[in-house]
Amino acid sequence: MLTNCTTTNHADGKGLVVTAADRVGFDTIDRVELMASLAEHGYIVLRGFDSDPTTFSTLIQSVSSRITLDPARKFAGGNVAQKIEAGLVPQGLHVENGATPWVPDLVWFYCETPAKVGSQTTICDGLYVWDRLNARTQELFLSTRITFARPMPADKWKNLVFRLLDGAKSADEVTFEDLLTVTDDDVDVKYQLRSDGSVHYKYYTYAAHTTMFGTDIAFTNSILTPSVNYEPPVIEFEDGRPLDAMLMRQIMEATELETDEIDWHEGDVALVDNSRLMHGRRKIRDPLRSLYNAQSYAKDEIVSAVHNRAVLSRRSA
Repeated sequence: MLTNCTTTNHADGKGLVVTAADRVGFDTIDRVELMASLAEHGYIVLRGFDSDPTTFSTLIQSVSSRITLDPARKFAGGNVAQKIEAGLVPQGLHVENGATPWVPDLVWFYCETPAKVGSQTTICDGLYVWDRLNARTQELFLSTRITFARPMPADKWKNLVFRLLDGAKSADEVTFEDLLTVTDDDVDVKYQLRSDGSVHYKYYTYAAHTTMFGTDIAFTNSILTPSVNYEPPVIEFEDGRPLDAMLMRQIMEATELETDEIDWHEGDVALVDNSRLMHGRRKIRDPLRSLYNAQSYAKDEIVSAVHNRAVLSRRSA
C-alpha cells in the first residue's frame, strides 16, 4: 500500500495493520490502494502516522462523497469527527447507525488517548458469522426482513437533516419534507410526524446481505444494538414476529466466536467497512480514554476503481 510502511494481519488473519516507519502523513496513502485493502480485509488500522483530528478529517473527506453523523454527538471542530461519549458500560456489536434509515458505508475511528487498561473496541466480521449460522437460520434471514421502530426527538432529526443538507438551511428551518428529501430512494422506511415535533420511524432492512465490495453474504446488522442516547428500538421481523430467545442465543454465540479486539495506540486511525463488519466495545476501565468517530459514504469512483481492480485480478489469475 505504501513505501516506508509495514503491513501485518490484525487478528487470526483478519483485518490489516499498516504501520508507518517515519510518521509520514496520510497524504502519502494511495486512496484506491487503501480502499482495495479494505475490500480484502474488512477493516484497516493505520498506526504510526502523523495524525490529529484535522488530518483525520482530511483523510475521510478524500475518499468520501458525503459525511453523515450521530445527531446525539458533538463535533470536534469542523463537521467530520465526533467525540465518542457513550458512558462507561460495554456496547454490543452493531452496524454504525444500523437501527436507522441512514446507514453509512464507512466507519472511522481516531484514538487521541488510549486506555491504560481494557476498554478495547470489539470488531466482528459478518462474513464469518454468516458461515456459523445453520441453514434454517440463513434461509430465515435471507427471506424475511427485520424492522427497527422508535421515535427520534425533533432536535436530533433536525440536526441530522441539517448536516445532510450540507448547510443549505439552518437547523431551525428544516422541515419534515426535508427529512424525506435526505432519505435515499432505495431505503424502505415509514415516518410519522408527531404533534411534539418528534418523528417515529419504522425501518425495514435485511439482517444478512451482500457487502459494498462483494457478492458474498454477511450477517451484519444492529440486532444486538446499544441505545445509549436514544429510546431502544423495537426490533422484530417484518411480519411482526419477535426474534425469539433461541434465535438470539444462536446469533450471540456465532458473533462471540468471531469477535476480536482493537487495542488502541495513540494516534491510531481505523477504517471499517460498515456493510461487512459490526463493532462494539468492552467496558471502559479508563475514563481518560479519548476516541473520535466519523461516518461517511464512499465516493462512487473509488468503489468502482476497486471493483475494476478485482475483476482484472481475477482475469489475470
